[in-house]
Amino acid sequence: MRKGLVVPTLCLLTFLFGAVVQAQNLRISYSGVSGQNNVIWVTYEAGLFKKYGLNTEMLMIAGGVTNIQALMAGEIAFVYQGAASPVQAIAQNADLTIIATTYGLMPYGIVSGKGIQTAADLKGKRVAVSRIGGIEETAIRIALDKLGVGARNVTFIQTGADPVRVAAVESGAASAAALAPPGLFGATARGLNLLTDLGALKIRYPTSVISARRTALTTERPMAKRFLMALTEGLHVYRSNKTLGMQAMQKYTKQTNPEILSQSYDYFIKNTPTVPLSELAAFENAMPTDKPTDRKPQSFYDNSILEELVNEGFVKKVAR
Repeated sequence: MRKGLVVPTLCLLTFLFGAVVQAQNLRISYSGVSGQNNVIWVTYEAGLFKKYGLNTEMLMIAGGVTNIQALMAGEIAFVYQGAASPVQAIAQNADLTIIATTYGLMPYGIVSGKGIQTAADLKGKRVAVSRIGGIEETAIRIALDKLGVGARNVTFIQTGADPVRVAAVESGAASAAALAPPGLFGATARGLNLLTDLGALKIRYPTSVISARRTALTTERPMAKRFLMALTEGLHVYRSNKTLGMQAMQKYTKQTNPEILSQSYDYFIKNTPTVPLSELAAFENAMPTDKPTDRKPQSFYDNSILEELVNEGFVKKVAR
């Protein structure tokens, strides 16, 4: 059985790269346990990195800045995360780029505790985020500005992962928090109030991106191409196999309620692309506001490897 699986894979890699590719060891990290990470989990669980000649170790590293530091140090080859940290780093001339975007909308909902019925009630209150400067803070700032409340009128406190933010709201230590499914649906099931759903507002933002060193476009391009082949096929598997999608989400988020898992899968899948190309409109919303930059939004990402895969017919092949 093993030989039957290896031969077609080696033939495919030989066809694409001109020679049999030796399996390559690398580390991949992801920055949290929200449902928008499910694409990388499914890709890994389906064995697709191995299929394309990559022996991967996948790590959860909390915090965008910590991931960027590991990436720049060469300890990690690719990071799956929100765009806030890599955009900040690139704006400060870090030798990084974004090579894919697997989710381009804000998937967060703002939940609140007792006494907070509308967004306007948050004025003068404390709002819990996993990390100051992270994507949850960005999501809340955008939402409050759009709702006319103004992000300057709330105080952000750093509390940690989803369960800790929920506990902060339930205890009254914070009045609200931003959560993505499945944490969002778990929180509302516990009785927290959903103030607003940013997904319904259709706010374009590169919520899930692949960050890499710029060598991924030059000397390490063959490896990056195989990585994106695996990810692109992973997107197809994720979109077509709800059972696997729910199983992966359950494993990594520790959420066991099948209704919440199903609801979370459905929430993300309707806006998950077939090809993880980065889009200008999303990156226009991701530009740093605290330290403005003269760089154009399109200079923060590079679609060239994915465009190669489209032009070579790879995307059509895996979609069959």
